[in-house]
Amino acid sequence: MIGMNILIPNIGRRGYLVDYMKNTPGYTGKVFVSDCDRTASGLYGNNDGFFILSKPVDDEEKYVSELCDLCEKESIKIIIPVIDPEIDILSKYKDTFANKEISLIVSSSKVLEICYDKIKMNAFLDMIGLLHPKTYLCIDEFVVALNNGEVDYPIIIKPILGSGSVDTYLIENTDKLKALFKKGMMIQEYLKEAIEYGTDTFNTLEGLPVRTVVKKKISMRSGETDKSLTVHIPEIRDMLIYLGRKLGHIGNLDTDIMFSRGKYYIIDMNPRFGGGYPATHAAGVNLLQLIIQMVNGDEITANFDEYTDNLLVMKTISVNSVVIDNGI
Repeated sequence: MIGMNILIPNIGRRGYLVDYMKNTPGYTGKVFVSDCDRTASGLYGNNDGFFILSKPVDDEEKYVSELCDLCEKESIKIIIPVIDPEIDILSKYKDTFANKEISLIVSSSKVLEICYDKIKMNAFLDMIGLLHPKTYLCIDEFVVALNNGEVDYPIIIKPILGSGSVDTYLIENTDKLKALFKKGMMIQEYLKEAIEYGTDTFNTLEGLPVRTVVKKKISMRSGETDKSLTVHIPEIRDMLIYLGRKLGHIGNLDTDIMFSRGKYYIIDMNPRFGGGYPATHAAGVNLLQLIIQMVNGDEITANFDEYTDNLLVMKTISVNSVVIDNGI
């Protein structure tokens, strides 16, 4: 395997991605990381160098300039961003990096818009015939549906633009709804007695799906999957293949799916490595290795079922410590 150097920017707590890449058989390149916060634990792991860069959302042109300079200095050929705000920014500069022969693993702005705006996501799912929970954009619209018996409490409110579980609330009555609902939010039906699945769908640079992994969520912590069990469910697999072809994303798509009332509903789509990726990797599907292969121009044969079944994956708590010069 060719030894391309990789950068994972804004690594945060995802130091395990470095370990996964470094332990990939045949990989001979270097793995660098960066963050805007020098206390990010992922900076102080098994990498070949870490860098403190400016915050992408503060001044995107300055950030992109810093990133380009770093890539040229360290001969970095692949950038794998892992947080939503940065992915959205970098997608606009894909040609800038391509002109420097640097592969930026992000999807098109059209794909990102569908994934980040939940109203547009629902419209897209409607267009391709996949289900999502009933959704309302204002309290008045919801109350009409409530009075017509189309929906009932409890319900979920969440931001139209957002990620993780930030500002997501379970609402049991109208008083609480009026107290917590604000502009930029949406109201969704609560799928009762639902089973939740976290999934990964990996597409090539041409936007074609080649891998899917399905995990039954057992518990969550801070909006991320804490414990999960790998499963094989042909109906979900086929749904993900269909979704991947229609969406045409690049790299990984982390999708959350609910099973309720005998049907599968898509509730979230994230065009990146999500918090549930460790279970995919542990089950024998190395998506980081696939990134190297597809950037190198290697042919990737589709394989949607070859991963360990009934693998329980649990995140643990570890402690990192490092001496910081001049304090924080």
